[in-house]
Amino acid sequence: MTWRAFIHENLFLALGVAAGLALLVSGVSLAGWVLLMVAVYAVVIGFTLPGDKTRLIAAYAVAWAFYAGSSVLVEALQVPLRHQELLAADAALFDLTPFTGTLPAGVNDLLSAGYLSYHVYLHWAVIDALFRDGEWRLEMGRRLFTAFALGFLGYLTFPAAPPAQAFSELYTQPLAGGVITSWNATLNASLAARYDAFPSLHALITLMLLSWDWRHFRARFQIMIVPSLLMLAATLALRLHYVVDLIASCILFAALHAFFERKRS
Repeated sequence: MTWRAFIHENLFLALGVAAGLALLVSGVSLAGWVLLMVAVYAVVIGFTLPGDKTRLIAAYAVAWAFYAGSSVLVEALQVPLRHQELLAADAALFDLTPFTGTLPAGVNDLLSAGYLSYHVYLHWAVIDALFRDGEWRLEMGRRLFTAFALGFLGYLTFPAAPPAQAFSELYTQPLAGGVITSWNATLNASLAARYDAFPSLHALITLMLLSWDWRHFRARFQIMIVPSLLMLAATLALRLHYVVDLIASCILFAALHAFFERKRS
């Protein structure tokens, strides 16, 4: 067994251990499952080489486990919710409140399609990486999953519900839209983490993928740039994020991009 973990793997392990120990101290039975996940992930790292396909798949699985379980952890640990602070920050910094109107149905369908394109982009990038060489998988994975790990840290330490859920009283009319808008709303209501506003991982992960593709896969960049811009607009228009969520994602992206570019040089 060899051990060589990279920044995203160390961050995932640290988050898992911290969450598991916090649950253990709190007497929550979920602690055992979290610590078991950490142990399995550590074994995978120990028995695989950097850039191995299994290692990429394991990081992807851990990312989705954190995403799906973040709300459960927040509630189990009784972490205070912060959507009031996010709403107040928007008002104080930008004199803005969440967009409470509704755009024409066709526009909302277009924006919803853009929002859903995030899942296409993410899975295209991960599946494509499985057919690349180990160096591609390692370098893309370091950027992508480090961003995920920092996003989950935000979810767990500054949990906040999206505007539409946290402040439903502000919205006097439902979103206009057709099948795509309805499908997007249903997907977010059933599969999304409940306290995933800060930061916007849709924005952060998309920015990380676009920056990677600009240098390494220009054709995919050209295909995904317009859907990605629609996705960014949709986060506000579809009542899914506060402005400060996007600001935080842009700051995180700039810091991560600078960090990895410095490491590359």
